[in-house]
Amino acid sequence: MKRLTWRDKAIRSIANALLEYEAQCLLMGESIEGKSAKKWISKERYPFGLREYTPYRIWLQEVAKIPYFISTGWPATSYLGWRNGLSKRRKRSVSDGQLSLF
Repeated sequence: MKRLTWRDKAIRSIANALLEYEAQCLLMGESIEGKSAKKWISKERYPFGLREYTPYRIWLQEVAKIPYFISTGWPATSYLGWRNGLSKRRKRSVSDGQLSLF
């Protein structure tokens, strides 16, 4: 079984928090905004204890992506899939003869 990294744990925590935030906004009749979501999640849902070192740095990197996700207009239930798809980088292909000089 794959061990979860700090990033995996942060993404899961943010996904759960986005669901709660979206539900709260819908109940209150408020609009879902990126900056307020980022602020609420950063304040309320930090999963690692002390805010220092590598876990906190990774948390800040992941929290910074929240406004962009909200701007897509997708529902909060799709965050986990969106974030996992975002992190995969495409490999550059090398065509035949591209690396030869002559």
